[in-house]
Amino acid sequence: MIRFLIFFLCSVFAVWGYTPGKWSHKDIYIFQKNKKGPSKEIVRNNEGTVIYVAEYQYNEEGKLEIETYSDKEGKGDGKTIYRYTESRISSEDVYDEQGTLITQKGFLYKGSTLKKVTIKSLEDKATVTYNLETNNEGNVIAGDSRSNESKDVDSFRFSLDPKRPNVQIQKFLDEKNKTLGEILFKYDAKGQLVEREFLQGENKRVHKLKYRPDGLLDSHSFHVKQGESWILEKTHVLVYEDQNKSKLSKKD
Repeated sequence: MIRFLIFFLCSVFAVWGYTPGKWSHKDIYIFQKNKKGPSKEIVRNNEGTVIYVAEYQYNEEGKLEIETYSDKEGKGDGKTIYRYTESRISSEDVYDEQGTLITQKGFLYKGSTLKKVTIKSLEDKATVTYNLETNNEGNVIAGDSRSNESKDVDSFRFSLDPKRPNVQIQKFLDEKNKTLGEILFKYDAKGQLVEREFLQGENKRVHKLKYRPDGLLDSHSFHVKQGESWILEKTHVLVYEDQNKSKLSKKD
């Protein structure tokens, strides 16, 4: 099964991002009540061809409950089911296109604060545990990851850019505290995340986000630097129920 969130690494958002292996705009529909989430996400390559589609279902509280995936040919390509306990995410189960459970994620809290995430792969029996350090507001400021297949402990931490108050830096460190890479999170005047820049050796990538006038995320795109040029890799467009209804009324 191909998941379309390819090189997301870790989260820094008001609601943290529950999986320290990716950042996702869906975090706000998993960790807190939100007035409106997208019903569909359409992924296109740099030529504009649809390569992937995800459809979203929410529970009565407005939290994301089921994601279903389709490949470029429209065939089912698996699903993810989210479960909640007392309005807090408790598990995330990923199934492949055959309906086989392939990944399980569990969430451990201290009070109302998320402190640990355990990810189990049923395919290769690998387990990774993330321990999270939070501030007084419950936002993740640091953490580490441990695998059952290795004794190495990788970690990450966040800091503000002293020269740019709208930029937050996330550094990734190995067990010897050597920097492996970093992500620069850039925010606009409204406090919206508008860009994430990935830096790892000579590799540079950028994730750009665009918003609708009402503040909802409209689309996000991924770019990689080749020489002196930035090359578009793919674009994700979000579709909301009001857009669906508008299209139906015009067609009728």
